[in-house]
Amino acid sequence: MAWLLGATAIISSCSSNSASETPSPIATVTTVSVEEVENYAKAVLAIEQSRQAAYSEIQQIINEEQVPNFSCTQADTIYALPGNVRDIAVNYCERAKDIGETQGLTMTQFNAITVTAQSDSELLKRIQNELVRLQ
Repeated sequence: MAWLLGATAIISSCSSNSASETPSPIATVTTVSVEEVENYAKAVLAIEQSRQAAYSEIQQIINEEQVPNFSCTQADTIYALPGNVRDIAVNYCERAKDIGETQGLTMTQFNAITVTAQSDSELLKRIQNELVRLQ
């Protein structure tokens, strides 16, 4: 579950940001309802499947070199990728956004829960418990 906090922040569209834009700080939340935790955990599980598929696809293209790190919240990391790999990364970011919205969370809510869980051990435990329950 370590990937929970490292790979799940999403943005509205990687392809619409210029490489020179500085990402805005992501807000935190003070309370997260039981329903939001459940929706967040469902989204995380679905996003992780998408992340693994994108990772495998990128790995095949770059011939087993190390897959470059990129973040959907940092456009410059997307634009630094080679063209065909960039397309896969953008598609992944867009799918991640759609998955979050399908689970009833805006990208702002999803990102705020992600950031809050990094410093709120109680919220993190609630999310981890829900992930275990769903699996």
